[in-house]
Amino acid sequence: MTQTRRLQRNRPAVGGLVAGRYRITDMIGRGGMAEIYRATDETLGREVALKIFRPEYASADDLDRQQGEVRLLARLSHQCLVTLFDAIADADGRAVLVLEFVAGSDARHRLRHGPIDQAAVGAIGADIARALGYIHSQGVIHRDVSPANILLPESDHAVAAKLTDLGIARLVDAANLTATGSVIGTASYMSPEQVAGWGLTPATDIYSLGLVLLECLTGRREFEGNPVEAASARLARDPEIPVRLGSPWWELLRAMTARDPARRPTAEEVVSRLSRLPDQAIVPDADAPVDDLATIRLLLGAESDDGGSTRATLIMPAPDPAPTPTRRMDHAASVAPRPPRSRTMVLVIGLLAAVAGGIIAFMALTATTRSAPDPVSSYPAVSGQLGEHLKQLEHQVSTGTKP
Repeated sequence: MTQTRRLQRNRPAVGGLVAGRYRITDMIGRGGMAEIYRATDETLGREVALKIFRPEYASADDLDRQQGEVRLLARLSHQCLVTLFDAIADADGRAVLVLEFVAGSDARHRLRHGPIDQAAVGAIGADIARALGYIHSQGVIHRDVSPANILLPESDHAVAAKLTDLGIARLVDAANLTATGSVIGTASYMSPEQVAGWGLTPATDIYSLGLVLLECLTGRREFEGNPVEAASARLARDPEIPVRLGSPWWELLRAMTARDPARRPTAEEVVSRLSRLPDQAIVPDADAPVDDLATIRLLLGAESDDGGSTRATLIMPAPDPAPTPTRRMDHAASVAPRPPRSRTMVLVIGLLAAVAGGIIAFMALTATTRSAPDPVSSYPAVSGQLGEHLKQLEHQVSTGTKP
């Protein structure tokens, strides 16, 4: 019988005792690297979560080599972090993390029901960014920010979200991962520099959080496919961020998911920008038809008929593509990108330009000859209010009357 089969047979059972102290009550989760159990600490009389690693990822020997990191992580305390109480080994030599138990769900399970409300996403993102800002100030990089690692406590808690699995990258034996060809992090949310195997900075957590927030807003995972496909896709393209999310969300997510780490905001900047987001930032579908002159005037920033301003601020140019990350990332952050152009606006501006050009040509023709054909018959018929305005303008030009 192999060691793995023996460990599976000896998997903690409900009612079993781990390390002579933690009584298992039930299994609450299972991942590729570990299983998570709800347990009672019989020494302190409190509920905890036990994360018990598979033997190929972490063992008692690994914990012995990482005691300095264990002590560092156990000292970290923040209301938006799931606290690490201890790191121990079970009777079979498997590494066990003793964590704060948080009643509730996680973002991965919540997304099974579809997109999350924008206000809720803003609160979740701000809390996770606060947690990241705190651990970054302590010299710690999370490396695996993903929906499964964002816990959503029940409503009686003071925060919208808590970040868990802190320190997994530091406690898991890097030599074991290298031997098995593994990379720490969830493939769909890894940063480009993680995929490329370059040096990591706090910016890698910002990129991952940006992908998580994008998925929460759209209900769609941006980088799908098997782990290799999902991880490598971000080296070739930027995430597709829908314009309908609104300019504030679009600009923030584009900055957070820039392929160049130097262009991403810090965790503190993310918190600040999320706190200024409007409650509702969804804009109409960019492909919706525009056939009303008042709407066209509003889009172009014209003055209203009653003298009041109907000017709207529009940012038309599309952003430059983000550069592929390089090994030198010490240049200054570039200007934040701008939203993409609207196809509707391009069509509207093109139509008005064509009409204006035709009228100017007609005026030049009437100035040189009075025998020109009736201009009305030379234009295609335009229906609706726009057509009426064009007819009035043509009549005023042909008769020489003032508008």
